[in-house]
Amino acid sequence: MKYICPSWLSTFAIILTLTACSDDAYSTLNDALVQSTVVQSESATGTSKALTEGGGWSSSDNQQVIKVVTTEYAIEAPDEMKMGWVQFEFTNKGDQVHFVAMYKLVDGKNIEDQKREVVPAFGTLMEGLRSGELRKKDIGSFLEKNIPEWGLKMTWVGGAGLLSPGRTTHATFKLDEPGTYLLECYVKAPDGQWHTLMGMLKQVIVSNQIAQTREPSPDWEVTLTDSGLNAPAKVKSGKHTIKVNFAAKAPGFMPYDINLAKLSPDTNLEKVFLWMDWTNIGGLRAPAPVEFLGGVEHMNAGKHGYIMVNLEAGRYLWVSEVNANNMYQEFMVE
Repeated sequence: MKYICPSWLSTFAIILTLTACSDDAYSTLNDALVQSTVVQSESATGTSKALTEGGGWSSSDNQQVIKVVTTEYAIEAPDEMKMGWVQFEFTNKGDQVHFVAMYKLVDGKNIEDQKREVVPAFGTLMEGLRSGELRKKDIGSFLEKNIPEWGLKMTWVGGAGLLSPGRTTHATFKLDEPGTYLLECYVKAPDGQWHTLMGMLKQVIVSNQIAQTREPSPDWEVTLTDSGLNAPAKVKSGKHTIKVNFAAKAPGFMPYDINLAKLSPDTNLEKVFLWMDWTNIGGLRAPAPVEFLGGVEHMNAGKHGYIMVNLEAGRYLWVSEVNANNMYQEFMVE
């Protein structure tokens, strides 16, 4: 069992907690991670792409299937969706790791408001952190001064988690409300620039029509709780439909997500945890230190979603972007 302490700090309450942490706590490891992003190839692991490729879920589960494609630097998806259960069939055709998170904006706001009033502040923030003009203890006050109150009041509904280049994964979640939503990937490019600022932000309108779809039937479950992440320690190889229960409320505006990674014998988990934290200079900066197979993006406590994967034998990792060094669990596939 892992115990949670707030360490992923994107907004005021959670960022203020960060100010109590040392800026130098991970400096040596962070420098090593930044160096590794310059020389490491996303395809270096050589893991079989059959892990996440393959169909069968879409038609058999009677889903509202949405084909989503990422490249450098764009998200391709329909402009409109219906309410109800929706399955993202997510393919990463880019050369960098990507994810596609989905959230509902407050009423009356749209993508242009987000681009004008919210997105630029994060670019300025990272420039300040890289140059040393800002430190982690400054993040809370910086965002309070530079982002309007509505800008951090989105409703996170899910999406497809981190996915390495050349892969396809399936993530299912429910859209409960009509309105204006955004799809976003805020991974950083090798030069440290946010993918969002480079074009990976797309508006989607969810209509008041309800799709006649049904919820998937899971083979097993993973649960994120206040005391850690609970999941089977060992499963069999093959296709799996996995239910992800978000039972814990994360500090701040950013709820938990979950990502699935295939580990190699030399994977350094401390580097993975450091990479998952965007406030680190090398955090979320391509290339990733592991092979990502997808997941379910941020959801509020009490919600659940599904990931469909085809697993071959090996060692794997569940890990959340939020509190990664505590909200994780390794497991084996036989």
